[in-house]
Amino acid sequence: MGNASGKKDADNVYTSEELRFLETAYRNASGGSLDKLTSDRLVESWSQTIDRSLAVGTAQFLFMPTKPGQHNMNIPLKRFGEPYYIMERGSIDMKMHFLLTSMQRAQTESFNIKELEHYVHSVIKSYLLLESTAKGSGIKDWQDLGFITTERSSCAFAKGLMRNIGKDLDHNMPNETLERWLHLTPQFLQLWREVYAQLYTRHGGSKRTHIKEVEICILPQLCDAPHSSHYRPIIELPHVLYINAQLPREMRHKWRFLFSSKIHGESFSTMLGKMLDKGPTLFFIEDEDQYIFGGYAPESWALKPQFAGDDTSLLFTLSPAMRCFSSTGYNDHYQYLNLNQQTMPNGLGMGGQFEFWGLWLDCMFGEGQSVESCTTYGDYVQLSKRKQFKIRNLEVWAVGDLPVKDEEGNVEGQKRSVLDGNLEDRAMLEIAGKQMHSDGLREPGMDD
Repeated sequence: MGNASGKKDADNVYTSEELRFLETAYRNASGGSLDKLTSDRLVESWSQTIDRSLAVGTAQFLFMPTKPGQHNMNIPLKRFGEPYYIMERGSIDMKMHFLLTSMQRAQTESFNIKELEHYVHSVIKSYLLLESTAKGSGIKDWQDLGFITTERSSCAFAKGLMRNIGKDLDHNMPNETLERWLHLTPQFLQLWREVYAQLYTRHGGSKRTHIKEVEICILPQLCDAPHSSHYRPIIELPHVLYINAQLPREMRHKWRFLFSSKIHGESFSTMLGKMLDKGPTLFFIEDEDQYIFGGYAPESWALKPQFAGDDTSLLFTLSPAMRCFSSTGYNDHYQYLNLNQQTMPNGLGMGGQFEFWGLWLDCMFGEGQSVESCTTYGDYVQLSKRKQFKIRNLEVWAVGDLPVKDEEGNVEGQKRSVLDGNLEDRAMLEIAGKQMHSDGLREPGMDD
């Protein structure tokens, strides 16, 4: 873009609406002028809205000398709008230059890992600050339910986003590694872009507009929130952001609360009654070692001896570290749910094989398993501290819209018998060992 000054130059690269809020944001930061904005004034103004370290880094980019020995006391409107332009329309090379300059690495061939982690952390904190102070933001529904942000979870989120940078995290790495990381980490690019879009529009007195057909949801809408004083979330807001970005795009707009062991009790049958036929689901488990982990099941759960699901299935850890494990395609052992079988496992499993599960929840509730190796998911590591773990708390959330049912009340695309009604009662009978003899009387083709 260069560093030409004046409103006339800016007219050529921005829409009339963008130019309006950029001018207003400039005046608000400069104290009313449209040609005199200092670094100190900018940092002071923006630190009221975003993390101060991100404001300082952005000022370092904006006031960077364009010639040796030059010192920029003021910047013109066009230069002021460059971070917004780069985030909205800029190439990866432009984003690279912006990021490296913000970290004071513009003239070097390498970058510092810890500096990048600090920058990513400041973007995360800035996004959460902006959402928390935005009118009509859905984050308030999450916060009202008890979802918080701690330094520990936001730092873990930053580290989780940086896992694509490579396993050997040397003190300094070449800039080519940073470029590769930006290409491989769309979640950071999305958060980064959203922070600067909200920053400029907020200070420019404009409203951030979203085109639903184009925008990818960052924070899902909270639906069917529990009304219980006993509810305490297992996870925090950075966990919600991290996991939501791992889901298929069409599932990211909405999370629907289904089950909590703190509210509904430690009951496998109750859990099944809440989650069967509810569409794709997320499990969040906290064990007695305070590890937090879980899985994403892409199909509605149903009792049957076969594996179900597809390769969008995931396992993940959230604490002490954030990691996500996607399908290898080696096998299709994504979802298993069965009860009251003498020769087959009774419970819920994801990944691995019988007796050697990536994630297993026993039907007696309270105990589970996560083995050291699981070929179903790539780069997998054991989710829990111990192979055999005890559940301290468990939650189930459905994602996306509630599955459509036909006129007979069956889930669209899924054959169901009239014998499958009263799901919670059925699960209770199965766990108790009461054989449902009428199962043999199902309509032809129901178990195909």
